[in-house]
Amino acid sequence: MVKPSIGAGRMIKMLSLCFLLTLAAPSAAQSLQLNGPDSTVREGYFTVNVSSTTDASEPIASLVIEASSSKDFKQNLQTFPALGDFKKLSLTGFSDGTYYLRARSEDVSEYSNVIQVRVQHYPLWQALGLFVVGFLIFTALVVTIIRFHQKSEAEPADD
Repeated sequence: MVKPSIGAGRMIKMLSLCFLLTLAAPSAAQSLQLNGPDSTVREGYFTVNVSSTTDASEPIASLVIEASSSKDFKQNLQTFPALGDFKKLSLTGFSDGTYYLRARSEDVSEYSNVIQVRVQHYPLWQALGLFVVGFLIFTALVVTIIRFHQKSEAEPADD
Protein backbone atom coordinates (compact mmCIF):
# COMPACT_ATOMS: atom_id res chain seq x y z
CA MET A 1 0.00 0.00 0.00
CA VAL A 2 1.34 3.39 -0.98
CA LYS A 3 1.15 6.23 1.57
CA PRO A 4 0.35 9.61 0.12
CA SER A 5 2.91 12.17 1.23
CA ILE A 6 2.97 15.90 1.16
CA GLY A 7 6.18 17.46 0.02
CA ALA A 8 8.12 19.74 2.36
CA GLY A 9 7.65 22.70 0.01
CA ARG A 10 3.91 22.21 -0.12
CA MET A 11 3.75 21.86 3.70
CA ILE A 12 5.62 25.15 4.15
CA LYS A 13 3.28 26.89 1.70
CA MET A 14 0.20 25.59 3.58
CA LEU A 15 1.60 26.67 6.96
CA SER A 16 2.50 30.08 5.54
CA LEU A 17 -0.99 30.47 4.13
CA CYS A 18 -2.56 29.56 7.50
CA PHE A 19 -0.30 32.06 9.25
CA LEU A 20 -1.19 34.83 6.78
CA LEU A 21 -4.90 34.09 7.10
CA THR A 22 -4.60 34.31 10.87
CA LEU A 23 -2.92 37.71 10.61
CA ALA A 24 -5.40 38.99 8.06
CA ALA A 25 -8.47 37.86 10.02
CA PRO A 26 -10.37 40.87 11.26
CA SER A 27 -10.03 41.25 15.00
CA ALA A 28 -13.08 42.10 17.04
CA ALA A 29 -13.04 45.86 17.44
CA GLN A 30 -13.71 46.97 20.97
CA SER A 31 -16.64 49.27 21.45
CA LEU A 32 -18.53 50.65 24.41
CA GLN A 33 -22.21 50.15 25.20
CA LEU A 34 -23.96 52.75 27.39
CA ASN A 35 -27.22 51.99 29.22
CA GLY A 36 -29.26 54.36 31.35
CA PRO A 37 -32.71 54.91 32.82
CA ASP A 38 -35.65 53.87 30.64
CA SER A 39 -38.22 56.22 32.13
CA THR A 40 -38.31 59.89 33.10
CA VAL A 41 -36.01 60.71 36.01
CA ARG A 42 -37.85 62.57 38.80
CA GLU A 43 -35.01 63.21 41.27
CA GLY A 44 -32.28 64.82 39.15
CA TYR A 45 -29.82 61.95 39.54
CA PHE A 46 -29.52 58.60 37.78
CA THR A 47 -27.14 55.73 37.13
CA VAL A 48 -25.57 54.73 33.81
CA ASN A 49 -23.85 51.43 33.01
CA VAL A 50 -20.94 51.14 30.59
CA SER A 51 -19.88 47.81 29.16
CA SER A 52 -17.28 46.71 26.67
CA THR A 53 -18.33 44.47 23.81
CA THR A 54 -15.10 42.46 23.80
CA ASP A 55 -14.34 41.56 27.43
CA ALA A 56 -16.82 42.36 30.18
CA SER A 57 -14.36 41.52 32.96
CA GLU A 58 -11.62 43.82 31.69
CA PRO A 59 -11.60 47.33 33.27
CA ILE A 60 -12.24 50.29 30.97
CA ALA A 61 -9.35 52.75 31.18
CA SER A 62 -10.00 56.49 31.53
CA LEU A 63 -13.75 56.27 31.11
CA VAL A 64 -15.54 59.59 30.56
CA ILE A 65 -19.27 60.20 30.21
CA GLU A 66 -20.20 63.20 28.08
CA ALA A 67 -23.58 64.93 28.42
CA SER A 68 -25.19 67.47 26.12
CA SER A 69 -28.57 69.05 25.54
CA SER A 70 -28.31 68.34 21.81
CA LYS A 71 -27.99 65.06 19.92
CA ASP A 72 -24.94 66.28 18.01
CA PHE A 73 -23.07 67.27 21.22
CA LYS A 74 -22.33 70.78 19.94
CA GLN A 75 -23.75 72.72 22.91
CA ASN A 76 -23.68 72.48 26.69
CA LEU A 77 -21.12 69.70 26.74
CA GLN A 78 -20.36 68.39 30.24
CA THR A 79 -17.90 65.66 31.08
CA PHE A 80 -18.03 63.25 34.01
CA PRO A 81 -14.78 61.30 34.40
CA ALA A 82 -14.89 57.98 36.24
CA LEU A 83 -12.40 58.13 39.08
CA GLY A 84 -11.44 54.46 39.03
CA ASP A 85 -12.29 51.27 37.20
CA PHE A 86 -16.03 51.73 37.45
CA LYS A 87 -18.58 50.52 34.94
CA LYS A 88 -21.58 51.89 36.82
CA LEU A 89 -21.69 55.64 37.44
CA SER A 90 -24.18 57.81 39.31
CA LEU A 91 -24.65 61.22 37.73
CA THR A 92 -26.31 64.06 39.60
CA GLY A 93 -27.08 67.78 39.43
CA PHE A 94 -29.35 67.75 36.40
CA SER A 95 -32.13 70.30 36.11
CA ASP A 96 -35.34 69.72 34.15
CA GLY A 97 -34.73 68.90 30.50
CA THR A 98 -33.64 66.30 27.99
CA TYR A 99 -30.02 65.20 27.99
CA TYR A 100 -28.00 63.06 25.61
CA LEU A 101 -25.13 60.98 26.96
CA ARG A 102 -22.29 59.00 25.42
CA ALA A 103 -19.16 57.31 26.74
CA ARG A 104 -15.57 57.37 25.56
CA SER A 105 -12.34 55.76 26.70
CA GLU A 106 -8.67 55.99 25.81
CA ASP A 107 -8.78 52.28 24.91
CA VAL A 108 -11.55 52.70 22.34
CA SER A 109 -11.31 54.95 19.30
CA GLU A 110 -15.06 55.42 18.83
CA TYR A 111 -17.76 56.86 21.06
CA SER A 112 -20.41 54.61 22.55
CA ASN A 113 -24.04 54.68 21.57
CA VAL A 114 -25.98 57.82 22.54
CA ILE A 115 -28.74 57.52 25.13
CA GLN A 116 -31.45 60.04 25.93
CA VAL A 117 -32.37 60.86 29.52
CA ARG A 118 -35.34 63.06 30.41
CA VAL A 119 -35.29 64.79 33.80
CA GLN A 120 -38.50 66.22 35.24
CA HIS A 121 -38.40 67.00 38.95
CA TYR A 122 -41.38 66.71 41.26
CA PRO A 123 -43.35 69.98 41.40
CA LEU A 124 -42.54 72.36 44.27
CA TRP A 125 -46.05 72.12 45.77
CA GLN A 126 -45.67 68.35 46.04
CA ALA A 127 -42.24 68.56 47.66
CA LEU A 128 -43.42 71.19 50.17
CA GLY A 129 -46.59 69.19 50.88
CA LEU A 130 -44.54 66.11 51.72
CA PHE A 131 -42.27 68.23 53.91
CA VAL A 132 -45.26 69.60 55.86
CA VAL A 133 -46.74 66.10 56.33
CA GLY A 134 -43.37 64.85 57.60
CA PHE A 135 -43.09 67.81 59.98
CA LEU A 136 -46.57 67.15 61.37
CA ILE A 137 -45.80 63.45 61.97
CA PHE A 138 -42.50 64.36 63.64
CA THR A 139 -44.24 66.96 65.88
CA ALA A 140 -46.95 64.47 66.88
CA LEU A 141 -44.29 61.89 67.77
CA VAL A 142 -42.31 64.35 69.92
CA VAL A 143 -45.48 65.55 71.74
CA THR A 144 -46.52 61.92 72.40
CA ILE A 145 -43.09 61.05 73.81
CA ILE A 146 -43.08 64.13 76.07
CA ARG A 147 -46.62 63.40 77.38
CA PHE A 148 -45.82 59.76 78.16
CA HIS A 149 -42.62 60.85 79.89
CA GLN A 150 -44.52 63.40 82.01
CA LYS A 151 -47.18 60.81 82.82
CA SER A 152 -44.57 58.25 83.92
CA GLU A 153 -42.87 60.88 86.10
CA ALA A 154 -46.19 61.81 87.77
CA GLU A 155 -47.07 58.21 88.73
CA PRO A 156 -45.64 56.99 92.05
CA ALA A 157 -43.01 54.30 91.76
CA ASP A 158 -44.00 50.85 93.02
CA ASP A 159 -41.33 49.41 95.32
